[in-house]
Amino acid sequence: MHRKAPRLSRRTILRGLGASIALPYLEVMGGKTAAAAAGKADPARMAAFYIPGAINHYNWFPKDTGKNYTIAPSHKPLEHHRDAFSVLTSLSHIEGRISGHVHPYNWLTGHNINMTPGAITNTVSMDQVAAKYLGPTYLPSLVLSWRDGVGTSTLSRNELGVDIPATADYRNVFEGLFPPADKNDLKAAKERLALDKSVLDTAVGQVKTLRGNLGRVDQQRLDQYLEAIREVELRINDRDEILDRGRPKFDEAAVRTEPQGKNGFQEHIELMMDLIALAFQTDMTRVVTQVLGGEGGPNYNEYKGWASQAGAPVRGAHDYHHKGSGNRGADNPDTKVIGYRDLMFCASLARLMDKLKSIEAHDGTLLDHTVLLLGGSQISSHSGGSFPMLLAGGNKLGFKHGQHLKWPGGTVPASDLYLTILQQLGCPVKSFKESRGPISDLLV
Repeated sequence: MHRKAPRLSRRTILRGLGASIALPYLEVMGGKTAAAAAGKADPARMAAFYIPGAINHYNWFPKDTGKNYTIAPSHKPLEHHRDAFSVLTSLSHIEGRISGHVHPYNWLTGHNINMTPGAITNTVSMDQVAAKYLGPTYLPSLVLSWRDGVGTSTLSRNELGVDIPATADYRNVFEGLFPPADKNDLKAAKERLALDKSVLDTAVGQVKTLRGNLGRVDQQRLDQYLEAIREVELRINDRDEILDRGRPKFDEAAVRTEPQGKNGFQEHIELMMDLIALAFQTDMTRVVTQVLGGEGGPNYNEYKGWASQAGAPVRGAHDYHHKGSGNRGADNPDTKVIGYRDLMFCASLARLMDKLKSIEAHDGTLLDHTVLLLGGSQISSHSGGSFPMLLAGGNKLGFKHGQHLKWPGGTVPASDLYLTILQQLGCPVKSFKESRGPISDLLV
């Protein structure tokens, strides 16, 4: 029998890495998902978090495999969630392996972005495949980063392989997640949707007139374009209906959207994860990606503190990725700095899992209906041979956890994992990029 997790209160304190961080109070915390409140079945959700640069591979990979594996030092903050996450070792993009700091481009696409000499090409990311089917929601997906912009600050690519811009502004994320509260703003939003619909109708009419004058290949391309427009139109209709339902009720004034400046790096991640939990609970979106830092940064104050703790010189984050990775030994000071950062990432994930587990779903908890992926594309700087991956949550979606799975290097593509996730989310897909089939060891 499932045991309900205790509710979180305003006084809840999580201790990690020597710092005490108070959770913000929300009326919805400790409550129910929107589906549970309405007496409906909960939808599936997913969030993927990208670890930039190298990891401390001495502390990341467990020394043994199977259900009775010894938890790795980097994963200690997750120990109380042992039965809710799995460690996956040696996954990689076999055919699309690349080097350098462009790994975020293809982490979720499985595409060799250097396939065409002199140009960067890409294909759709798995989160956007999920967003195509996991709806309707106010936002098809939420794309987050450590700084505003495109490029390696975003993990998400659309069906044409084009970067979807990410945002790092907490207030913009919060305001963008929900229908406007003000009646005039709500009216303006509906007028914008009507205009968008009108533009699409005009475009479709012009394209259909053109179709009869084209050859077979161009007609096929045009049909693909029309299908893409149809999907946009359906999303506009969904958004219009959600605007009619209005803004969900919760204590908005208590949502923290401004950092306190005490520990910028960790606080940035936790603020975003708080918003992710809120988005999933209120069902404003069901798909999220977040880059947890740049391949060359950020150089928050934590690095100085970690350097002092490790006895390492104060460097930029990019230099730690280079000088602390590879086979420099577990006692290398720069390697220790990376280890402290990895520990912080896992502590942040554990905190998010605590929060999702505290929220009651129609069947189980919000964590049971949410798939979380924490990982990256490098174990040492410029090496994409084995991805460090943690998969968590989704017990009600058919996942089983509490294990360390390891495969011979270069034999199982990360695309197999992505296919497994997509299928368990309920997406009607039979393959994804390099996939050969779902990973049965992850399934009940």
